[in-house]
Amino acid sequence: MRFFLDLQCKIRCVYKRKLNINSVSVLKIVEERGKEMKKLLAFLLATVMTVSLAACSGTASNSSPAAASNAPAASAESAAPEGYKPPNNVNLIVPYAAGGANDLLARLVAKHAAKYTDCDLVVTNIGGGSGTVGLAEVLKHPADGTYMATAIGTTAYVATPDKPLTFDYLKEFSFVSMFAQDQRVIVALKDNGKFSNLEEFMGYAKEHPGELEVSATGAATVAYFVPQMLSEKAGVEITIVPYDGGAEQKADLLGRHSDAASLSYSEMLSLESDQLIILGVADTERPAVLPDVPTFAEQGYDVNFTIPRGFAMKAGTDPAAIAYWSDIFEKVSSDSEYITEAEGIGLPVVYKNSEGFTAVINDVQTAFNTMLNG
Repeated sequence: MRFFLDLQCKIRCVYKRKLNINSVSVLKIVEERGKEMKKLLAFLLATVMTVSLAACSGTASNSSPAAASNAPAASAESAAPEGYKPPNNVNLIVPYAAGGANDLLARLVAKHAAKYTDCDLVVTNIGGGSGTVGLAEVLKHPADGTYMATAIGTTAYVATPDKPLTFDYLKEFSFVSMFAQDQRVIVALKDNGKFSNLEEFMGYAKEHPGELEVSATGAATVAYFVPQMLSEKAGVEITIVPYDGGAEQKADLLGRHSDAASLSYSEMLSLESDQLIILGVADTERPAVLPDVPTFAEQGYDVNFTIPRGFAMKAGTDPAAIAYWSDIFEKVSSDSEYITEAEGIGLPVVYKNSEGFTAVINDVQTAFNTMLNG
């Protein structure tokens, strides 16, 4: 506005100098020549606006790449290693029933990965065989980067003389990224009427051999081995019932079809805490998320298991595909919204890239192999 007032003043001065008359005459002339003044002002205004718009347009054009670079998402093409183009969809197989820790992790990661890739992770549950059925399904398909599976450290993937496997877990899978490492707990309902702590649980089991039923995800799994090792170390007999997933375990516990459940910490979180007693946690020390819960070791039973969780693809998959997803998953693991949601479901981030996760899985599986086969 000040610009146009100054402009009007200058125009009046020009008219005054040119005609050599007083200011009253100038105003009169201006009024008489109002149409000419309006045309002149309109022309000048249009010129200024045109220049301003052109400048704005140039600024917007120059700032667009910067704005794009600050956005959280990146297209698949921009994130992919040179020469690698991800498919439109990747089938993410969860080899357990819906509702368990692996399922929760897969769906949460798939949700947030969409911010960083144009490739959709399509989650499918294929339970059975303590996770081996779902993994075998992945191995049926070419190593072309279109199939992925949740991967954990578990005794279920260790072959033994009485439990042969159709695949070699360490040789037939390439491990992409690790996202979490959670603890095993054994929980029961507070009002079960039989015991209120681990000592009473063992006492009841001693007096009633085989009567107490503890559910576990799969057979010959970490979930199964925790109660089995506890019973062996205590010299008592309990019945361990294998399930396809944590969701079924929790339903039967609440329905009083089992006396206790061997769950991961993340699986336990969906239960009402005021309904539960936690008999112990299978770790070397009390985890930060369960500071008031004694470990089994504290209570006289040396039972220590933690579970690394992440993702794997069929061995022979293009290393560029492994690198691509490892990069995408690293971005997800640093995403503040993902971190908050992961902590909320009991899977706080413990991220490792492909090399790091491979080392962890090799260490865990080698230890399990030694334990089972000597």
